[in-house]
Amino acid sequence: MSGTESNSVGCSKLLDVKGCREMKTSEKGKHYSVDVAQEPRILFVDAIGNGREMKFKRNSTVTITHEKILYNRDDVEIKPASKT
Repeated sequence: MSGTESNSVGCSKLLDVKGCREMKTSEKGKHYSVDVAQEPRILFVDAIGNGREMKFKRNSTVTITHEKILYNRDDVEIKPASKT
């Protein structure tokens, strides 16, 4: 996890990762580079079973593990996933 990833959200099931380039895999999880020009988003099911969507406000990195997504709170917005 990089020093900028200071928060996490429970992720029981990863549904889709769009516009995020995988940088590397480590024992802590998969690290992704986020470029807002690629309209990135991560769709997942949270720890209590609700569909969630993570959208990005600026370029950043995230780490996805089997149980959570690590991110910087200033870089993302998490909201209920759209039904479309």
